[in-house]
Amino acid sequence: MGHRGDMQKGESAISLALAVVVMLAILAIQRRWNPASLKDVASSAENFILTTTGIGGGIPDLTGFEKIKTYRLGNYNAGLYRASPAPLIFAPGRFVIYDLAHKPVFQMETLEGSKDPWTEIYDFAGRRGLPVPGGKKRPDYLRDLTGDGAPEVVLGRYSGGDHCCTMATVVELGKSAVKVLGRIDGLDGMPFEGLEIRRLNQDPTWEFIAHRPYLTGCGTHDDAADVLSVFAYKAGAFTDQTSRFGGFMDTVLRQNLAKWRQEKSRTLELLQTLAADYALLGQRDEGQRFFAMNLNPFVPRLKTQGVDPNACLDDMANLLARLAPPIP
Repeated sequence: MGHRGDMQKGESAISLALAVVVMLAILAIQRRWNPASLKDVASSAENFILTTTGIGGGIPDLTGFEKIKTYRLGNYNAGLYRASPAPLIFAPGRFVIYDLAHKPVFQMETLEGSKDPWTEIYDFAGRRGLPVPGGKKRPDYLRDLTGDGAPEVVLGRYSGGDHCCTMATVVELGKSAVKVLGRIDGLDGMPFEGLEIRRLNQDPTWEFIAHRPYLTGCGTHDDAADVLSVFAYKAGAFTDQTSRFGGFMDTVLRQNLAKWRQEKSRTLELLQTLAADYALLGQRDEGQRFFAMNLNPFVPRLKTQGVDPNACLDDMANLLARLAPPIP
């Protein structure tokens, strides 16, 4: 009995010590990591403490950080860094673009996993923006998305939250300057799960199709509507131009209606998505009617989850009102 008591006391002491270590590590991260400081800035060399390593030809090192990824970007180079040593499961990071003289011309604070990076550059030669595992194609990070001859890169930065959130930042790498052309936030999951980059028109510019989940009281995150937005280049920036792409949005609606006609494909997610599709096309009443007429098969499940079907209908009506384009 005495031996067992000593073992239990020892295990308790170890558990307490581990808890203290974890708490101190979290406090250290909070002191060093300030989410409010997640802003893109053009910076000068004074923003960084560079060691002599790499100044002769490679990408510079940063004191207090480990270099976890490097990129060749035409007339620029870039490095992704993570605070070292990396505690727990994540650590503050930094993404920096340098000119060929090693002068930092752009930086962004990030959050990185302790094992894998959470920040990526969109690979146009990959699959959904990421390199294909075991693929033989070289990464293609540069693309003239605006048709003006200067290449852009698309940077995806994951926040580390559950069911949240990635921001995509479009950065132009001009001959004499680097500048941000737009930001797309609220993307679900890791980069670039909620983003498509396509040409929707015959002009030389490319468009960003953002998929964002809109959660209502009708179900869980898995049931959320997949709401699309189209970001297009206009007046020097990529901004939400969904209302200009009615033809594309109508095609999306028809494709989803075709899925709905297959009974095995009918889910609460697809039903909410279809209602949102109607609203985005300016057909809010039709979307609300479609949702109400097809909700009945899901009512038993809603009641099992403690959801009032009438409250679900009201919540969906509020969402469609928010999504509907303003009346001209």
